[in-house]
Amino acid sequence: MKINHILVIMDPTTEEQPALLKAIPLAKRCHAAVELFLVVHHSALTPSWLNREHPQEHVIAEYLKTKQRWLDSYLTLGLKENIAISSEVRWHKPLHREILKKISESGTDLVVISTHQHSAIEQLNFSANDWHFLNTCPVPLLLAKANGREKYQSIMAAVDLKKSTRDEPILDREVLDSCVMLGDMLDAKAHVSHIYDPKGHELWQGNNLSTSGLNIPSYVSPVPPQQLEAYHRTEFFRLIDHYAFEDKHIHLDTGIAGNRLTRSIIKHKIDLLIMGVRNHFGFIGNTTEKIVDHVNCDILALKAKNQAIEH
Repeated sequence: MKINHILVIMDPTTEEQPALLKAIPLAKRCHAAVELFLVVHHSALTPSWLNREHPQEHVIAEYLKTKQRWLDSYLTLGLKENIAISSEVRWHKPLHREILKKISESGTDLVVISTHQHSAIEQLNFSANDWHFLNTCPVPLLLAKANGREKYQSIMAAVDLKKSTRDEPILDREVLDSCVMLGDMLDAKAHVSHIYDPKGHELWQGNNLSTSGLNIPSYVSPVPPQQLEAYHRTEFFRLIDHYAFEDKHIHLDTGIAGNRLTRSIIKHKIDLLIMGVRNHFGFIGNTTEKIVDHVNCDILALKAKNQAIEH
């Protein structure tokens, strides 16, 4: 994970910008450039009934100028640290598509965006918008929270050991590589965690039965607990065998991933959680929702490099 260009997605609804505060120390350590990016669209500025004295283009242009001035007011934070920093405002809808376009144009290595805990109602909207961006962002995405430390002291890699024909253990290795690299770069403690379902659904025994042309697994009986633990312990330690994690920083646990991971983060005082995101399985979905909304630390989400991105 090489970081030369960091794209910070700014939030125009608040003066507090956790994303920028987390990006600056990272940029300083990585000798990376920072770009502040804002995408706006205001439906009230684009109705057909605007009068001739203030045509649509003029109103939008003036609105963008005010947003550019607001954005530029944050440039001094980077300049004080001798970081190359710039800014850009664009008018577009939907917002996430323009962000994806910007990522492609600018050669971004890391996107940083502010996030916060959502209520049950907000989570419904969050699933349709931010989850879509989380699922489609082609580069590492750092979700920054306001209540975290600016400098990371403890980092945790969360691996799930799930495999597919496309990314086998590649994604888990990218998570581990990033954890070790950032740990060394930021002089932070590096932890690794794997949590598995004690019911062992993925290892239930039985033969595949063909019904109407579909392969349906015949679940006969769950794997005995000792066999299940032996399997996950073997696969987990095989995966991390070449990484120099301290024994006290290696965590193998059972339970619901979102719940157990949240407790582990609190127990070990983790500042940054690094996890993989897959389109159709893995952490994406309910587990990611629990993690983003309940853990009290920043999250670095990585996607397998060979995954197709859907805009």
